[in-house]
Amino acid sequence: MGRLRRIGLVAALGLGLGGPAFAAEKMTGAELAEAMAKVEQWVGGNYSTQAQHEADLAADTPDAEKHRLMYQLFRRVEAPAFEGLVFFEQGSRDGSEDPEMIWRSGLAQVLPDPALGVIRYRELAFKDMPAWHNAHRAPERFAALAPSDVTWDANCDFLLTFNADRTELAGPIPPKACGRMNEGTGQMMYADDKVVIKAGEFWFLGRYVDANGAHVWGNESDVLNKLVKRLEVE
Repeated sequence: MGRLRRIGLVAALGLGLGGPAFAAEKMTGAELAEAMAKVEQWVGGNYSTQAQHEADLAADTPDAEKHRLMYQLFRRVEAPAFEGLVFFEQGSRDGSEDPEMIWRSGLAQVLPDPALGVIRYRELAFKDMPAWHNAHRAPERFAALAPSDVTWDANCDFLLTFNADRTELAGPIPPKACGRMNEGTGQMMYADDKVVIKAGEFWFLGRYVDANGAHVWGNESDVLNKLVKRLEVE
C-alpha cells in the first residue's frame, strides 16, 4: 500500500502543496452506509502494478516517472477492538508469502465519519511487524488484537467520497496534515497522497514534498500507482 504501500509513508495533498485542493460534497448517512458496503465488496485479493509497470517500460517513461512493480495483498479480517472494516495488508517483492520477500505487513481501517460526511481510510502499523507476516493465514489472531498493538495518526487519514456514479471512492489526506522529519535534511516533509478505491483496483499517489511543495520522495509523475487485482487470496 505503504499506501503498504509506501513504506508506511502517508501524507498531504492539496492547498499549499501545489496539488489539487480537496473539495467534495458531504455524504449523507445513507451514502456513508452504501460506501462502507461497497468497500467491503470491492477490496480483497492479491494485487499488482504489473500492467502499469510494463506499460511504462514499453513507453520508455523517464525513470523519475516510472511506476515500480509492486505486489500487495488485501484481506478482510475480524478485529473486534477496532471500529468499522479492517483489512490486513501485506506487500512483498515478488508476490509470494516468503517472509524474506515481505517488506510490509499492516492494517487498513475503514470507518465512516458522519460529522465530515466522508469515509476515513486509516493505515495502522504493527509495533512488531515481522510477528504479523502472513497473519491472514491465521485470522483468528485478530480477535485478540488490541489498539496497543498498533500505531496510527488520525491526521494521516485519507478522506474519501463517492464519484458521481458511485463506482469509486477517492480522496486525499488534508493539506499539510501528515508530515515527518526528513532525517537527511532536518526539515519537515509532507506526504502528497491520494487513494482511489474501486472494484478490484486500489490506486495511490504515495510521495513526499517539502513545505514549498517541491518533490522529496516517491514517483514524480502525477499518475497514481495502479494496483489491480490478479488473484483471490487462497
